[in-house]
Amino acid sequence: MEQTKVVEMKEAIADPATVGLASFGIALFTLSFLNAGIVGANAVSVIIPLALITGVIHFFACWFGFRKNELFTALVFGIYGMFWVVFSLINLGVALKIFVLDAPTLQVFLIAYTIFTAYVLLASLVTNWAVILTLAVLLAVFLLLDFSLSGKPQLGIYAGYVGMVDGLMALYISAAGLLGALYGRSVLPVFPVQRAAPQQLQPAA
Repeated sequence: MEQTKVVEMKEAIADPATVGLASFGIALFTLSFLNAGIVGANAVSVIIPLALITGVIHFFACWFGFRKNELFTALVFGIYGMFWVVFSLINLGVALKIFVLDAPTLQVFLIAYTIFTAYVLLASLVTNWAVILTLAVLLAVFLLLDFSLSGKPQLGIYAGYVGMVDGLMALYISAAGLLGALYGRSVLPVFPVQRAAPQQLQPAA
């Protein structure tokens, strides 16, 4: 009798969130200087290609998140990757005078991402406090941008400063992942959420 030998090959994939968070942190930190009014309109010469490349990196992080069966990683980087690509194309189109920016539609776009960020934040409550706080601050950024397009442009400046903080927070999580992988232990704490063990049902007396 012939026997069939099945060999299972496991693919080793590094954590895609580490590179995704690094690109997100760098892009958001840079963009926030424009929102805060610290740099001028010519900053789009840097921000447009930066946003486009960030979106591409996010899509790779999304793909490998699916490969690792990590839905949270795949969803977050896939949808935020879409944001960066659309953002870069909007600014490129305006810079090349292909079209005129429609502020009400931009506000709808930002509101949609505010809703997305809100339920991603809710899902993150079982991860760690570094991720939770980063998403909470990102939600604040989107809310400020939403209201800034409702006749309160000063809030857009506040969104810039809050965005700088959020970009640095994302870089912190990326650094924690990198250093933890290289040193084989936790170097920068991310404070995992302690989940209570499910209660065992007691048999009736």
